[in-house]
Amino acid sequence: MKVLGRWATVGFAVLAVVLSTVIAVVTTVAVMRIMMPARTPMSFDGTTTAVFSLVWYPVQTIMLMLASRRSGPNVLAYLGLDIPRRRHIAITVIGLAVWIAFTAIVDLVLGREVSPWPLAIYRSARADGSLIWLWLALVVAAPIGEEVLFRGFMFRGFVHAPRDAVPSIVLISLIWSLQHIQYDLLDITEIFVFGLLLGVVRWSTGSTTLTILLHALNNLVGFILVQFELAYCSRDQGE
Repeated sequence: MKVLGRWATVGFAVLAVVLSTVIAVVTTVAVMRIMMPARTPMSFDGTTTAVFSLVWYPVQTIMLMLASRRSGPNVLAYLGLDIPRRRHIAITVIGLAVWIAFTAIVDLVLGREVSPWPLAIYRSARADGSLIWLWLALVVAAPIGEEVLFRGFMFRGFVHAPRDAVPSIVLISLIWSLQHIQYDLLDITEIFVFGLLLGVVRWSTGSTTLTILLHALNNLVGFILVQFELAYCSRDQGE
């Protein structure tokens, strides 16, 4: 399999991100003007976030798949999109459960609650009746889009030999975590460590599909916690 060089990988990745962002912004503005003309089109509430994400991530993924064709016809193999082994699924899901429990304990010890950003977008999407679209955006579209970009396309282009794995996993995880600027420093640190774990999974199993699954499950648990937090707050306010 022919593999793109590092600079070519960076160039195509940046191009895909920029073009998909432009397309997503234009589409979101148009859709929001039709759906909710009284609201600022890019207000970054729950509905806007859902529309933007449901355009951005699929377009970005398609662009990266087109870029991957330069290496040959087998795009899925290039991006690590395979059918994971059952043993790998079982081991990594157990590992994910341990990670989620660990972060929950850390948050409990530090007295931290659910981050304000997911609470805000969840609450606004629920008020707009667009909650299902937000779930699809952040539990399905986001894990696929981010993993194809970072653990699929960039990992393939950066790791040409075993010695490249560790520094590449660290660099990719750092870039991935820093794009989550809507969170506080501790959340970004946890995202960085989670990215390292996903990178290790990608390296050891060769499967980006598996990292997509783990990422989606992690986001699913996060949104379930948001729902419980909002229900708890509502119950307290009712009392």
